[in-house]
Amino acid sequence: MGAISVLDGADGWAGARLGVVFGALCACVLIGVATGRFNDFDVSERQRRPTFYLLATAATLALGAWQRDDPQTLAASLIAAAVLATCGVLNRCTKVSLHTAFALYTAGLWGAWCMSAGLGALPASAAVAWSRVHLGRHSWSEVRWGTLVGLMSAVALLLFAARS
Repeated sequence: MGAISVLDGADGWAGARLGVVFGALCACVLIGVATGRFNDFDVSERQRRPTFYLLATAATLALGAWQRDDPQTLAASLIAAAVLATCGVLNRCTKVSLHTAFALYTAGLWGAWCMSAGLGALPASAAVAWSRVHLGRHSWSEVRWGTLVGLMSAVALLLFAARS
């Protein structure tokens, strides 16, 4: 929602704060790769996932706290943190497709801003889901879990936008 606030012209600093949090998360990933803790950015090895999910969820919650004066950004951050936490918990049993979950989260985010943009993002979300299986990164079952989490987040974003 920080990006949406920037697009709406409501809060120019929202984009800067979003950039700081994204930059910090990228720095953590780069340091993890450089030190050998991570061998790639998607943390494919099961034992490395808890740290990733903890850092990503904490960074997302920090963004929400930082943006607490903007109800839309706070809600989007809390929903994104819920996506991360849910996928983190589910990853104890299966490797949920986080790419698919966040593709659908993004479609919901865009839909909260402009319904035609959200609907337009759905084919890209489907392409992301298909690509995860085609590239051998996930099974269809793992993509279905990501789809379920992503759809729930998109509905939550749209419901929040409708109430605002």
